[in-house]
Amino acid sequence: MTATPAKGLGTVAAGDVLPELRVTVSAAANERYWRSAGIDHPRLRAGVLYPLIAANLSVLAFQQRCPDPMIQTRQRLVCHRTQSAGVELVVTGAVLDRYSKRGREYADVRTVVSCGDGPGAPIWTSEVSFTPAATPDPRA
Repeated sequence: MTATPAKGLGTVAAGDVLPELRVTVSAAANERYWRSAGIDHPRLRAGVLYPLIAANLSVLAFQQRCPDPMIQTRQRLVCHRTQSAGVELVVTGAVLDRYSKRGREYADVRTVVSCGDGPGAPIWTSEVSFTPAATPDPRA
């Protein structure tokens, strides 16, 4: 089977703003995140959102602009504060850079996750590098 790169980065450029993403993570979904990580933490019992949800939200936000399969090659996540599950989260972001390195295309993306009722105070910020995943060539 031959692999061909996805085409999604072809339309992404530095400075592109990602569509706003609004999502609510229920208490049950939040608990599944904590439990799947094998963590029994006091913040789980307090209903605080699992911080690494921010990584998934970054992917979902970028997929609105670039739906092809991508690989995260690097991620820097900063937690600014805690937030309880069950509130609306707003993810905003932009493409910081677009470049080629060692024959692969990359896009660096920055996202900010805040509450729907307080967008001026970020919960998490994330900087991610995406590269297209190899996909099977349908002609093979």
